[in-house]
Amino acid sequence: MKPLQQYKFINALRPFSLVVALISCSLGVLMAWNNGYQNSMTGVWIIIGGLLAQAGINLINDIEDFSLIKSTDPNYAVIKGMIDSNTKAGVFCFILAGLISVYLVILQGWMLFSLILISALASLTYNIGPFNVKHRGLAMVQVFLLMGILMVQGAYLAMSGEFSGSVLLHSIPISLLISLLLLSNELRDWETDKQYAVKTLTVRIGYTKATILYWLLIILSYAFAILLLFLELQQLEITSFKLLWLLLPLPLLIPIKKIMTGKLRLQLPPMTGRFFFLFGLAYMLVLGIE
Repeated sequence: MKPLQQYKFINALRPFSLVVALISCSLGVLMAWNNGYQNSMTGVWIIIGGLLAQAGINLINDIEDFSLIKSTDPNYAVIKGMIDSNTKAGVFCFILAGLISVYLVILQGWMLFSLILISALASLTYNIGPFNVKHRGLAMVQVFLLMGILMVQGAYLAMSGEFSGSVLLHSIPISLLISLLLLSNELRDWETDKQYAVKTLTVRIGYTKATILYWLLIILSYAFAILLLFLELQQLEITSFKLLWLLLPLPLLIPIKKIMTGKLRLQLPPMTGRFFFLFGLAYMLVLGIE
């Protein structure tokens, strides 16, 4: 079981992971802005809505722990109360995000509504219900699609009213690092998940192979980013000097490598979150604002 403090509101909110919605939505908004769809207030509402939606998902994420808590546990009532409270807060976040979604759908129409509905229904399968992608080792694939590809595309659609193949391609490096952030959680919780037979990908393939996958995702994200941005810069006849922004997050890989094993591994998710944030920021600085 998780330590008692993990169920406190601020820990259940997982603030470090909210950079996912911030970067994904901001990237979609930025690319729409550069394509001529320049409505700043719409962009702000998109980012707020994305943050609220992810906050809601984070806060209800511990519902599955009900089945792991024994009624004889001395902290049973306290933990149950915390999970109940966090779940109510999560539902409130969903309501606020839903209201923002209604406003955006009124602006952009049924395509955005369809995308939001599909994403919302798919997100419920993360650790709830018979499919339960977390227990099937597919959580990394789900967040790659939902929090990466679809969220970036959704933000662009909410700004512009249309889909974009270019936006889809440019969302791949960010989406790979969103999977990396999820993998960092699995690496942190490997022993606990193994003990309670939570069949995450890390439990299925083993800790060593999961760490190799961790570094492979970073390499792939940089490879895709450099390729896509190099083509973009050539097309726009802008100096490739701007690609140097991508060096910004690399120093963080040194402490991350040091905490991959042992008790310090508890710091892996927030450290990975910082790396993701700096990469996303650097990626958008390369693209720039037109």
